Amino acid sequence: MSITRLVRSVPRSIAHQHVRQLAKLQPRLAPVSANESRIYNLPYSIIVPANLTRRHASTATAIQPPEPIPVPAELVTPPTRPVQGAEYLIPALKEVQVLLDNQIGGDDIWSRRIRSTLVDLSVERPGRIAVIGDELAGPRDVVSALLQDPLADTEESRRALLARHEGSDIEVFQIGHGSLPHREPESLSLSASWLEMSGYDVIEVNTKQAEETITTLLSTDSLMIILDPIRLLETSQLSHILPLALARGSVHFVINGHLPPHASQSSIETKLRDQLSRIKVEPIKESFFNPAVMPVSFIKAEKALNALDALAAGLQDHGPSTSTSKTRAFEVFQREFLESHIGPLQSSLLSSLQTISEPQLSTARQVTALALSHVEKIISHDRDVVKDAQHTVSELRRGAQQGASKAKHLSVASRGIEGGLVEGSVEYDMDRVKTGLEDKFIGRLSWLGLIGRTRVDDIQFELSSYLSNQFGKDLERQIIFETGQLSNLQLHLDHNSDHIIRQLSHSTNTSTSTHPFTSPLLLNHLSTLSLSIPPLSPTSLLAPITTRREQLLNQSIPRLHSSAQRALLTTYATSLLGVSLSWMSYVPPMTLISGATATGLGILSIVASLAFGQRLWGKAQKKFWRDWKRITNMMKGDLETRFDAALRTQVLAKPLVAADGLEKLIQKREKRLDELQDKVNSISKRI
Repeated sequence: MSITRLVRSVPRSIAHQHVRQLAKLQPRLAPVSANESRIYNLPYSIIVPANLTRRHASTATAIQPPEPIPVPAELVTPPTRPVQGAEYLIPALKEVQVLLDNQIGGDDIWSRRIRSTLVDLSVERPGRIAVIGDELAGPRDVVSALLQDPLADTEESRRALLARHEGSDIEVFQIGHGSLPHREPESLSLSASWLEMSGYDVIEVNTKQAEETITTLLSTDSLMIILDPIRLLETSQLSHILPLALARGSVHFVINGHLPPHASQSSIETKLRDQLSRIKVEPIKESFFNPAVMPVSFIKAEKALNALDALAAGLQDHGPSTSTSKTRAFEVFQREFLESHIGPLQSSLLSSLQTISEPQLSTARQVTALALSHVEKIISHDRDVVKDAQHTVSELRRGAQQGASKAKHLSVASRGIEGGLVEGSVEYDMDRVKTGLEDKFIGRLSWLGLIGRTRVDDIQFELSSYLSNQFGKDLERQIIFETGQLSNLQLHLDHNSDHIIRQLSHSTNTSTSTHPFTSPLLLNHLSTLSLSIPPLSPTSLLAPITTRREQLLNQSIPRLHSSAQRALLTTYATSLLGVSLSWMSYVPPMTLISGATATGLGILSIVASLAFGQRLWGKAQKKFWRDWKRITNMMKGDLETRFDAALRTQVLAKPLVAADGLEKLIQKREKRLDELQDKVNSISKRI
């Protein structure tokens, strides 16, 4: 019997009870025959007398009323009423269902359980005690022995009880109280004193799927677990359902069968409680789990059935030796039944069931609490997923930063130490080129060399050729190599970003309701970003060297060349002027000085002109070196800036954007989980 049919069976049993109450509470109704009583228990229609006349003195000898007329059950079934107090619990159940359906990804199993609970609260029903156990433990024999009453059972009811599973393998079978035996495909109603005294129906559960078994058990109000004395809890059927079943409380363990040799009840009970202590149970609100106080009963259902069979056979024996056979039957019954310990089990179950007030409401609260516990587990699992995602995103960001830091540390722009030179650095390469320039200024481009060759134009040609071939050439080769390294780093980080996004965008565990971290907007942005990022090429990193080289070639060297020309012309002009003045002072008509003096003054003017020209050339060189220092320093800064820009806008662009986007999704998820937890706490307080 599925849980849906179990719920649908409630109004029918209620209808049967109302019919029986109607027959009991109306003593003045016409007498009802046994056949008519049996008809009252039909599932789809009941029979009521057509003439419900009162008995007066004048009608005491009246004619017997006519045969009853069948009337459809829906026409006479008393109106059902919801469980008293359910109106305070139903809103909480509906909120839990919304959480399950809409907030945690649609949990079908628990959502169906909540819906079944809502249906169950719509009408009052008898209590339900589930019986479950491995086939070797004999749960069906236990139920047969538990529900038989040899002094009250009819042969028909006893036969119906014992033959309820013949020729079928029903997974969920319901046994309820009824005045006469009535069998349906998955249920049986009969008159049993234990059912009547307890007010509970017995639900035999033999489902193979763990989730279906748990769903059925959650629809019942109490649980009796049948165990064999050898394996106890070590069965495949119980291993998956015990943690959730024990969390509810109201569980009775029954150990059925003969004890193994050299074993006692105390040793087996100790073993059972030790097995229970190893089960991880999270009890719900208003319940507790303590293996030391769980009720445990030892019975022998086989002996009870033998005793009941012997008594039934003795009571039906009407032969010549009736008295002797009945006496023997009673002796067998008394001995076997006492040894079976079924009587103490019946009393113990009655006592424990009487402690459950409002079983339907209690069960509904338990199911609600378990559903909320399930939601909290999902929230907790999602928080673990969020932590893992945060760690993954942090690793992505850390990996990108570490790769960029390593690349920057090894780059030409950042290479070097304070107060010293490191081979391969910008300072080292510029110092090498500067040394070559100084050698030229001391040699071919010295002042005397320029005066002697009278070729000032050689300055621009030689310096331009030298700088074109030497300035930044080693740096360019290193930067080209670094560009390849950066391209590989960019490719690695992009692939790592894509992998992490795919990893977080798809749930890896299909058994849970884990929500993936995905955003179409983020994915679209990353795709657009991938297309918009230009490929990393050496040209972008070599631009500072090219620019500063051109600045030297087009500005500083022409300026130095012009200064050299002015210095040379000034030297020539002053020399010529000095010689001319000396000569004019010597020749008539002035004849101011002697020839020797004029010669000396001429030579002195030439020397002074050369010295003045050398001074002008020295100033021009100093200005060139100032330009050199300024340009090379600016080139180093440009290289650092361009390298940082390439890292930021090309190499690290995608991983950092992915990390920022995922962190925003994580923050939204954390906020949503906090809101869900607040809702769960609010509902928990109301139940």
